[in-house]
Amino acid sequence: MPVYKGVVEYDGTDYSGWQRQSNSNSIQQTIEEALSTILRKNLIIIGSGRTDAGVHALNQVFHFKLDDEINLPPILKSLNSILPIDISVKTLEKTEGNFHSRYSAKSREYIYLISLRKSAFYDRFSWLIYGKIDFEILKRCESIFIGKKDFRAFCKNSIEIDNHVCEVSYSRWFKKKELLMYFIKADRFIHGMVRGIVGCMIDAARGNISYDEIEKLLEERNQSKSPLWAHPKGLILYRVNY
Repeated sequence: MPVYKGVVEYDGTDYSGWQRQSNSNSIQQTIEEALSTILRKNLIIIGSGRTDAGVHALNQVFHFKLDDEINLPPILKSLNSILPIDISVKTLEKTEGNFHSRYSAKSREYIYLISLRKSAFYDRFSWLIYGKIDFEILKRCESIFIGKKDFRAFCKNSIEIDNHVCEVSYSRWFKKKELLMYFIKADRFIHGMVRGIVGCMIDAARGNISYDEIEKLLEERNQSKSPLWAHPKGLILYRVNY
């Protein structure tokens, strides 16, 4: 059975997240309904991972299966003509039969944006923070999270997840004028992990917690002691690597 892979970008502001839900509007549901209309079949798509309500994506990957071969260029054109302006499918392609958007992924990358002033252009895609943020502390903290570690303390709904160990291979902050940018890459991410990590470092950069306290959070793996959680609107799924 042919397996088709799609790459989609979306502004998650007005959605309940990626995953289909019974009582709210999701990215998955919106794409499924559009594809089903075009192909005249009820389709289910599977994403590389879930993004929470308000979280965005530049390159979310999904796949679906069909019994038939399809002509992809006109399907892609029709799909984007039906989808709302805040969802755009960038590519559609046929893949190997064993491809799975989630389980075939080797690593994922996220970006988190923080604006240090009110901006009409950044508002939907960044966390606005007023007051002093010590960038040197952010730079010092970024390396704490690199390596294979248990991120239970930085996970929402920890009880629902059996494995909290993730291997982070990249963690860096950048600053350009009044915009702070954080990049992180790992083999996997657990629910709320990036927002927990970012919030923790911002708390440190505000002088609310110390570098040693962050290390202790990782060591003790105590979710009840987790500090600030970053706002979802600053989080962007940047890339999924296969």
